[in-house]
Amino acid sequence: MLYILILVISGIAQFLGPWWLMPIVCFGLCFWKAKNAKEAYGIAFAAVSTLWLGYSLFQSVSSGGAFPLKVAEIFKLPNAASLFAAVTLVGGLVAGFAGLAGHYCRLALKP
Repeated sequence: MLYILILVISGIAQFLGPWWLMPIVCFGLCFWKAKNAKEAYGIAFAAVSTLWLGYSLFQSVSSGGAFPLKVAEIFKLPNAASLFAAVTLVGGLVAGFAGLAGHYCRLALKP
């Protein structure tokens, strides 16, 4: 359930606003729903990795594959697949640590 919530709410938030709304959503949802630290980090990482990989593949398909190749050239990456891997990893790490922080903040504020 937490996976779906993060996926949907982060997707809507990033569609309507900047990318950094995603860690705020992960923090809040893991503060509210995560049962342990492993779940908070793992589910947030997996949900946002899926979201960002899906969105980057959508951008690639809608541009005919030209957009990721140009971005990969800017960052001197060998191909678009390495760009997809980097985007997925960075998004997942940011989300995972935000979810972990949300879980630990709930534990810290627990009486």
